[in-house]
Amino acid sequence: MELFKKRKKYEEFESGNEVIQDLKGFDIREWLNGQAFSRMSLEKHWSYAMYLVFFAFIYINNHYSVEKLLKEQVALNRELQELKYEAITTSSQLMQMSRQSEVVNRVHEAGLDLEVLKTPPRIIRVDD
Repeated sequence: MELFKKRKKYEEFESGNEVIQDLKGFDIREWLNGQAFSRMSLEKHWSYAMYLVFFAFIYINNHYSVEKLLKEQVALNRELQELKYEAITTSSQLMQMSRQSEVVNRVHEAGLDLEVLKTPPRIIRVDD
C-alpha cells in the first residue's frame, strides 16, 4: 500500500523528456499569440517563469545603472583632466609673473619709485 502511494506521488511529476517534447511542438505563431503558455507543462511552471522574468528585469535595471555610473565616471575623469590642465597653466603663469625681471617691469609700469638693490641686505643686531 505504501509503495503504491510513493509511485503515485512520483507519477504526478513530468520527466524531462516530456517537457522537451512539449516545447518542440511550438512554432513562432503559438509563442506570439500565447497558446504556448496554455499547455499543461508550462502552466505548472508559471511561477518559475515569473521568477525568471523578475530576475531578468533586475538584471536589466542593474545593467542600465552600471552604464549610467560609467558615463558619469567618464565625465568626471574629463573634468578632472581639464582641471589639471588649468592648474598647470595657472601655476606656470604665476611662476612667470613672480620672476624678478617681470616684477621690475610691473613696478616701472605702475610708476612707483622703487629700485632694485645694488648691495645685498645686511642684518642689524641690537643688544638689549
